[in-house]
Amino acid sequence: MMKLKSIAPLSATLLLSGLLPLSASAQTLPSNPAPIVQPRLSIYTGTAGSGFNSSIDLGAFTPLFQTPGQTLTYLDGKLRIDTGSSVLGGNLLFGHRFLNDAKTRVIGGYVSYDTRNTGATVFNQLGAGFEVLGQNWDFNTNAYLPIGNNNVQLAGSATGFGFQGNSLLLDRTRVLQDALAGFDAEVGTPLMRWKGGGLKGYAGGYLYSGEGIPSFAGVRGRLVGTWGGMTSGLSIQNDPRFDTRIVFNIGAIFGGPSSSSNSDDRINIASRLGDPVQRESNILVDNQTIRDTIVAINPATGKPWVFQQVTLGAIAGTGTAEAPTGTVAAALSKTLSDGNGIVYVKSGSNPGIPAFTVPTNVQVLSTGPVQKLNTPQGVINLPGSGTGVNPNSGTVTLATNGSNQVISGFNIVNTAGNPAIVGTNNTNATIANNTIVINAPNTAASQSLGLAGRGIVLIGANSTGDGQTTIDNNTVRNAIGEGIRLENVSGKAFITRNTVLNTIQPYNQTGIESSIYVRNNKGDVDLTIANNLVGDNNTRSTTGYTSVVGSGVYTSVPLVGNEVDGIEFSLCRSYAGGLPDTFAACSGTATAKVTIANNTIRNIGVVGTDGSDGIDINLNNGDVDLLPDKGARVSSLSITGNTITNIADKGISFGSDGDAVLGLGTVSNNTITNVGDIGIALRSRQTSNTNYVATNNVITRAGTSGIEFALTRADNAAIASAIISNNIINNSGTAGINIRSRINGQAKATVTNNSINNSDRTTGNVIGIAVSAEEASKLQVTIDQNTITGNRREAIAIGANTTAAGGTSPVNAIVTNNTLTGNNTTGAASGAFTARAASNTNLCLQLQNNTAGTTATTGYFLNRAATTATANPIFRIESSLLVSNTGSFTPTIPLPATFTSIATGTCAF
Repeated sequence: MMKLKSIAPLSATLLLSGLLPLSASAQTLPSNPAPIVQPRLSIYTGTAGSGFNSSIDLGAFTPLFQTPGQTLTYLDGKLRIDTGSSVLGGNLLFGHRFLNDAKTRVIGGYVSYDTRNTGATVFNQLGAGFEVLGQNWDFNTNAYLPIGNNNVQLAGSATGFGFQGNSLLLDRTRVLQDALAGFDAEVGTPLMRWKGGGLKGYAGGYLYSGEGIPSFAGVRGRLVGTWGGMTSGLSIQNDPRFDTRIVFNIGAIFGGPSSSSNSDDRINIASRLGDPVQRESNILVDNQTIRDTIVAINPATGKPWVFQQVTLGAIAGTGTAEAPTGTVAAALSKTLSDGNGIVYVKSGSNPGIPAFTVPTNVQVLSTGPVQKLNTPQGVINLPGSGTGVNPNSGTVTLATNGSNQVISGFNIVNTAGNPAIVGTNNTNATIANNTIVINAPNTAASQSLGLAGRGIVLIGANSTGDGQTTIDNNTVRNAIGEGIRLENVSGKAFITRNTVLNTIQPYNQTGIESSIYVRNNKGDVDLTIANNLVGDNNTRSTTGYTSVVGSGVYTSVPLVGNEVDGIEFSLCRSYAGGLPDTFAACSGTATAKVTIANNTIRNIGVVGTDGSDGIDINLNNGDVDLLPDKGARVSSLSITGNTITNIADKGISFGSDGDAVLGLGTVSNNTITNVGDIGIALRSRQTSNTNYVATNNVITRAGTSGIEFALTRADNAAIASAIISNNIINNSGTAGINIRSRINGQAKATVTNNSINNSDRTTGNVIGIAVSAEEASKLQVTIDQNTITGNRREAIAIGANTTAAGGTSPVNAIVTNNTLTGNNTTGAASGAFTARAASNTNLCLQLQNNTAGTTATTGYFLNRAATTATANPIFRIESSLLVSNTGSFTPTIPLPATFTSIATGTCAF
């Protein structure tokens, strides 16, 4: 829609054309001069009429050249504001007038350029006119010719449709807006004259037509009155197109003068050289509704969709709507791979479809689900679809290296150990609305290998242009290893609205099992996994490895732990040897942007027994005992809005190893309930560089920590940061939030505005926020505005090299504005807040404006202790701030000399 700023150049031209010549009015006129036409400005407002809306017009009339009393060349411009929508239009008119030889008539003509924004489009037109002005009568005629696109579709829809032959016919309804071409003519005469003005009457007719609008004629009569610098008009017209319309307008003119200001009956005809031009300054538009029947077109190719109709079990036909084929194979043999072919399958007697292959650029659809088809008239539902009966089929293969293949609406029951749907190197593939049930047992070693027993598998899927890989609204049950599996997918990929239940651990573990699993070792993927239901993964493997991953040593003794995760994404994660399913390391870098949102993940393994996670993220996180993987580069990874319940191991496991780079990993607005280990694990190791945010999550009954941010294992040189904020954590087994750094890693954590309540835990050593640094790692932590209550041990415990590992880790800790109530309920800790410096560490503590208990075991405990005879820890503390805290201190304030008092702000970072 064109707003005021859109027509600034036109408005400037109009106003300048009116203002610049005003200096001419200052010239000294001779006595009894011939009339000089002066520049003028005008403003009008009028009601809506036939083919135009109500508006406000700002005008400027500018003489260019004149011989006073004889000739005039001028510009007349208007800026029009539609009062209903504030869109703009306007006119620019170039004209010439002269007095006839008898000095009884002014004769003139003009050409014009007009523009109008209707809100839906912009129309333009050229105009021309001829006029004769006199003392007792006037005559004018005008022509209007739209230029450019003068016919625009406002709306279109398919109101009804049906099949005929191999085509789909649409009953189309279109609403078009036309700019009308035409001309008008009228004669006018004075009716009354008075001092400073008068009343004129005009009568005439007009003829208009448009593209698709037949010519129509009408009659019009109007009155125009002037007094001083004011003018008004009233017109009434009638025609077969617009019926009867009455229009009123009123305006003011600034500048002058014209003949209408002369009350003398002996009007000076020459003064009429400057009269306003009598024309229709609006571009007239009208809407029309057209209904017709057309063949449905594929918008991507501009050619008709071609349907091969199938009624299963029917007598073989030609594939038309009137004579469908009886098999999918027959229909596929008649389908061209030009992007327009659709095999449309009705269940009929539904005898079952043998395994088949979907060729490139072909869609195979059944009438079971509601099937959508894209047309220039919009997306429509295919006739006959939505029966709810999906035909039975064997394995469906997408032809290798194919493009734009679609399989939708089939019931695939797999008993032969093959995958249900499989494809390799497919571009813009769509797998939707299918039901898959895998009946193959997991008791044979062959089921562990390759793709046997999997649900949906795409290897090397990719997208181009506006396309994407789509796996949507499928149901997969009893798949072995993976229900939905993508390997080396690139471009845009969406796994949405699927139900994947009871994914079974293979006879031999492969190390990759998950209900929904995506792994890449090359490419660049923009991946969305959203609105899926996964879980009920409780069927264990019957065998597995007996030592570390990669050893290649297996046993026939049933494996206890089930490791089939809910959703897993792995980038550059390889298993170099031993496992039945190996995956090569990245040869260079592989990049990703990932969103995992609004999924429901439930009943993954047995809590406390199995090792399966709800959501598992692995960046370079492969063989832990072999050389680290390299190459993972993730700009952003968002895990948000998921509901995760009854998970054997971790609710959300986030691992970053090797040289992985994670720009931002966000875990937000998830609800996690009853997990065997950690609610949200944010882990980094080796030389990875990661940035995490965990915010607005609700975590209830985690077996160990509610949230863990850790630099883990004994080979750590990672650099990692985390913001942990606004989470609600209840009844964790060991810690509400656990912050830990190791080896040579560098960690920075901000823990703020969290609510932690572990009051329902009756066993164990439960801590609200646990902070520890070991070996030579560096840790900076801010703990601010948290509310912590009901822990069996400390509300906040900070330890620098207090474990058996020892070390020299420097720790900067800022602990401010926290509320610590009802903690250390067992009395086993030394206080509700404890800070310990051990080994040869350097612990710097800012402790300010916190509230804790008033006894030794519910207040603050500070300790500088050596774990060995040679250890010499440094405990620095901003002592002047200690008095701002509420609660008791051990040792009491002022602190003894074993603590180093430092200036306020020293521990800040």
